[in-house]
Amino acid sequence: MESQTLVTHRGQCHCGRVSYEVDAPAIIEAQACNCSICSMKGFLHMIVPRERFRLLSDPEAITTYTFNTHVAQYAVAAL
Repeated sequence: MESQTLVTHRGQCHCGRVSYEVDAPAIIEAQACNCSICSMKGFLHMIVPRERFRLLSDPEAITTYTFNTHVAQYAVAAL
């Protein structure tokens, strides 16, 4: 497998309270989730190793959201 050069991507939640950086290839591949929330909202997921992810916001700004069976867990901005 050929190694790819990594670049820093920056992102945030829609309200701007949670921001992050991730080191990933310049052209990323994201996967669609088949759960009802992600399907309805059109969310895509990109999985990266923990060491390539940096949370730039206060960790207190994040909480966990679950629904129905509580198997799927989502990190969301705490209100």
